[in-house]
Amino acid sequence: MSLRHLMTLLIGGLGMMCNLISSPQSTDFSQRVKPATLKVLLHKEVPQVLLEVKGRHHIYNPLNGVEMTWGVVSRKFPLKSTEYGLHWGEQFPGTFHLRFVPGDSQSSVLVNGIQYRGCVEVSLNDNLFTVVNEVDIESYLKSTLSSEFTAPLPDEVLNSVAIVARTSAYFLAKEYPESPWHVVASECGYQGTSMLAKPYIDKAVSATYHAILTYDDKPFATCWTKDSAGQTVDFAAIFRKSLQTPPGIFSPIAKNHRIESKWTLTCSKAQLEEATRFAKISTIDLYIVPDSSKVYGIKVSNGHQEKDFDFITFQKLIGPELKSNDFALDVREDSCTFTGYGEGPGVGLCLYTAKILAEKGEKAPQILHTFYPDTRLEKVKSL
Repeated sequence: MSLRHLMTLLIGGLGMMCNLISSPQSTDFSQRVKPATLKVLLHKEVPQVLLEVKGRHHIYNPLNGVEMTWGVVSRKFPLKSTEYGLHWGEQFPGTFHLRFVPGDSQSSVLVNGIQYRGCVEVSLNDNLFTVVNEVDIESYLKSTLSSEFTAPLPDEVLNSVAIVARTSAYFLAKEYPESPWHVVASECGYQGTSMLAKPYIDKAVSATYHAILTYDDKPFATCWTKDSAGQTVDFAAIFRKSLQTPPGIFSPIAKNHRIESKWTLTCSKAQLEEATRFAKISTIDLYIVPDSSKVYGIKVSNGHQEKDFDFITFQKLIGPELKSNDFALDVREDSCTFTGYGEGPGVGLCLYTAKILAEKGEKAPQILHTFYPDTRLEKVKSL
């Protein structure tokens, strides 16, 4: 038995004896009354982390909410793994999870030089660190939307986007409250507060503060697509999730633009085999959502084996030149040609249509009602 495990057992045994007298009470104020938050994975199983707190701060054991230590001045140390537990400027015996909580609105936590709002949790497993930031959803939206929308759109379009993004974030937080994290920073474009929110994004998030859509009285999973090419489809159908989400709609404005949105992509069989890591592809079959032209899955075969891909995974493998899941496929002896329309996954809010509706004077609630007719617009401050 390692010294680390022995220390854990000894401390656990002492904890059980103490519990006979009185159970420790959670003192983590950040887990009491708070706004809606989302947990973002910053780093997973990395060998080293440099962590800094600026200003007043508290450090808790997130497993029981009991305060380990606190401070009023800034501190900066590398996180270290020892046989006795985590070490960050001081030893935390028998503790392999720490939660860093800013003491006030002027305080913050930095991980590897990047500043974050909210709390930061660190866990240690097999001498590797996993770091998660629990951040209020409004700050999360400002960071991720600023990363994605690098140029402004009409105000009412961005207001609609902010509501859609907030709806999806509320859904994740409410549906999976015990999940160690809800999203991955590198996949959603989250950059903490080191990158200031773009003015037009800050304006949209503030203008729609706490506004979400509900379906059957609950927030739901959704997203947006740049150009639906005339038809949107159910989120659950494309992402293959067992969820209750609003159905898609027919979009005549995007339909009229369908021919102009046409694109083609040709690649060799060798390129496709390399991207999918599947040798000697002989046939490719498409799984299509009924009553639409949207592809939700692709099956490749070499006559002996088969391999399935959902569209999002397949698009990541092929590249952004595969612009949408609204396509037909022509397979020749040595090449494959994708001919498609629009751009994006064909789900939720169609930005192309939304821009035209905004130019006609429609406000965000009207635009959202066009794409989510069976939903309600509500203000929800917390979960």
